[in-house]
Amino acid sequence: MQNLSTKEVNYIKDILSWELLSTKKCFQYAHQELNPARQKLFFDTANMHQQNYLNLLNYVDQIVKKQGGQMH
Repeated sequence: MQNLSTKEVNYIKDILSWELLSTKKCFQYAHQELNPARQKLFFDTANMHQQNYLNLLNYVDQIVKKQGGQMH
C-alpha cells in the first residue's frame, strides 16, 4: 500500500471532524427533543455517525501501522 499523500490525510481529517461534529449535534438534539420517536431518530443517527467515526479511525490506524507508523 502506498503512503497517504498530505492531501489524502487532510481529507481524512476533515471527514473525521465532520463525523464527530455530526455525532455531537445529534446527541445534543436528542437530549433536547421531547417527542420519543424523534428522540430515537436523533440517537440512532448519532450512533451511526459515531460508528462511522470509529470505523474511519480504525482504518487510518491500520494504514499507519502498515506504513511503519508514519503518514505522509
